Amino acid sequence: MRIGGSTYSREPFAKQVAELRESGFDYAELDLTWLTLEPAALQDQAEDLAEKLPLETAHLPPSHFHQADLAKFVGFIDALAPIGTRIFNAHFMEARSAPRTSPEAKTSWLADLVKAATDRGVIVAVENVDEPPDVLRKVLDMVPDLRYCLDVGHAHLDARTDGARTYLAALADRLGLAHLHDNHGGHGEAGDEHLPFGHGTIDLARDVTALKARGYGGPATLEIFKGTADDRRACLRKMRRWTRE
Repeated sequence: MRIGGSTYSREPFAKQVAELRESGFDYAELDLTWLTLEPAALQDQAEDLAEKLPLETAHLPPSHFHQADLAKFVGFIDALAPIGTRIFNAHFMEARSAPRTSPEAKTSWLADLVKAATDRGVIVAVENVDEPPDVLRKVLDMVPDLRYCLDVGHAHLDARTDGARTYLAALADRLGLAHLHDNHGGHGEAGDEHLPFGHGTIDLARDVTALKARGYGGPATLEIFKGTADDRRACLRKMRRWTRE
């Protein structure tokens, strides 16, 4: 299992990628959530970053599910696929400022994004935020080339102590990426704390064991936005140990 670390797009990428490399991560996930650069302007920066550490995965911003976002996201794929980014992660939940969109419209939009990605030889994965497994199962069944990203932290919001294993039971056959971070099982954005392992209440060792039991050997991104560089290094050491045991 290749273990990566996520960047945070409100902070300079170069410093974060250098820290992830020095800490021993296998790759960096490029967070595009708050990026103000247009896709074309991202490519030169991404080429420099990829020389320091592979940018295997990228996290697309929350979407309004309209054509402008589709064009922008395909632009991100065009900028990053040539430098080795192979998995682009997306949400099924709308951006906070967006009007509610029907599941059918969002699924159709995702199908167009997946087709563009497939044409370029890369993968789109959709992660769980607050959607139950049966909702994402329908989306995956409708879009055969779409993959699933298990977000362990999101799966345990609202005090769902068995959350990650419940999602795995329903969706593991399409698993292409995992996100790992800790929280206290709270609700919504406030509960989604993105803490280092052991700073919340999730039994992450158990959830990593469940991933291994399903035969998963793909990328796993530590999506930790709180704590220090030493905290992230400690989480990486735990992941290395859990995946070897």
